[in-house]
Amino acid sequence: MKLLIDVGNTAVKLAVAVAEESELRLVAEQDIDWSQLEVVICSQVGRSAGLESIIAQAQAYKLPIAYAEVTPERAGVTCAYKEYNNLGIDRWLAVLAAHQAFPSQAVIVIDSGTATTVDVVSAQGEHLGGWIVPGLDLMVSSITDRAERVFCDPNTPFADEFANNTPQAVKNGALAATLGLVAQAQQLLPQQSVTIVCCGGYGKLLSEHLDQALFDELLVFKGLHVWWQNPQ
Repeated sequence: MKLLIDVGNTAVKLAVAVAEESELRLVAEQDIDWSQLEVVICSQVGRSAGLESIIAQAQAYKLPIAYAEVTPERAGVTCAYKEYNNLGIDRWLAVLAAHQAFPSQAVIVIDSGTATTVDVVSAQGEHLGGWIVPGLDLMVSSITDRAERVFCDPNTPFADEFANNTPQAVKNGALAATLGLVAQAQQLLPQQSVTIVCCGGYGKLLSEHLDQALFDELLVFKGLHVWWQNPQ
């Protein structure tokens, strides 16, 4: 059994892989059966004190710890970045997972949390690159923190519609801008078959406003597992 760790900008998430990728499941730190683990595999974007206790426990059980890295090529995918070390590992893992899940289609991958990232991989496994923009909450705070007369309400939902009050205008505008980003990616991809896969804290919300989009909360974990199963 493998312990998979996803260290994001705001949280540490854990999953275990029992045998095959299809058996991945989320787990809380207190529920980890350390005696059954064979390896710990970590994707780290941010720095988090929540990771320290997990690593200490893994070391106490003398478990090998592998840290995923971006490489020019992995699991049939080539990286678009010439300076590949500058690509976020979470973006790379999401692309690896998406290409394995849809190997004969172009895929647009949207990971929406603190930031929203859009990455594109061709049906041939060529990572074409992508974009990074503020996440929905950052879009909202960026204007409410700087524009004196613009305000928002935390209870106002994000909706894909015109707004008739300021909180709705701010939140719906942030959602519209993000959806527009995905639409532009689709415009730049004239392929017949393009799949959209969403993940992250706002991934489900975005998937509900995009035609035929899929939401996969385990996408980065699946990519971590793909990374581990396909060594250089």
